[in-house]
Amino acid sequence: MNARMLLNPTAGRGRGRRALAAVVAAARRHGIEVEVPESPAALSSGARRAASEGVERLLVGGGDGTWHQAAKGLAGSGCALAPIALGTGNDLARELGFALDPVAAIAQALAGPVTRIDLGRAGGGIFCGVAGSGFDSQCAEYAKSVRRLRGPLVYTWSVVRVLARFVPLRATLDHDGGRFSGEVMFISLANTRWFGGGMHIAPQADAADGLLDVVIVHRLSRARLLAVFPRVYSGSHLSHPAISTLRTRRARLAFDRPSMLYGDGEAIAAVPGEAAGRLEVSLDPRALAVVRPRISDTPK
Repeated sequence: MNARMLLNPTAGRGRGRRALAAVVAAARRHGIEVEVPESPAALSSGARRAASEGVERLLVGGGDGTWHQAAKGLAGSGCALAPIALGTGNDLARELGFALDPVAAIAQALAGPVTRIDLGRAGGGIFCGVAGSGFDSQCAEYAKSVRRLRGPLVYTWSVVRVLARFVPLRATLDHDGGRFSGEVMFISLANTRWFGGGMHIAPQADAADGLLDVVIVHRLSRARLLAVFPRVYSGSHLSHPAISTLRTRRARLAFDRPSMLYGDGEAIAAVPGEAAGRLEVSLDPRALAVVRPRISDTPK
């Protein structure tokens, strides 16, 4: 099998660097060449080069932001992305069924079958998992400044800090079934089920069905949002009366003031104020080849 690894040592607030020796050793035991790109742009170009050189499986050690960069280079190719978890959230690895232990994930990446998933598109940017704007995008931005915490606690702390100063937005969302308009805390457009390090934001999402699962969190008081927030980890938040969902092939989104759309933890597109137009979000069906481990290969 023709496989290669790209490894981001800066992933996971240093987790990638701490695991570097063990991950490189494990990869080399399987005969896998390892490259360490020096920047996000170099990671994308390394992925693009791997695809052009006929690499069948590209193991990418990092987190959701790292895999986001790799997907830019792999989109539309036959080279399959295998996410090796070294990041903060690791939601794409979770979605595909990879072990969060990187050494175990390397073995899974070589044994599991290759399939294809949809790839989100928004304003010239891409996303593998969930794109959102409003409270959640402000949390994603704040999380980048958190230094003393690691793992999913980063996102939990960001929720608490951002909520204290958040002002709801008035949204207009055109979708296949009509138009939504109203005040919201945030809107998530999900290709996959997970975001924020294990938050089950869109439990019914299917990454290969060509549809965005849209989750709209309507205006809530701070106390009510904090009360419902823990339910997102089990997916039971969708029954709350202040949350509505819909499915659509594409959406056009605007707010009453400019905001940023984050996908895979990365800023990918500006959502305009309504007077300036709307941002279109859609899916490119089955544009990304991925490895999806067999259930029997996943450690219990």
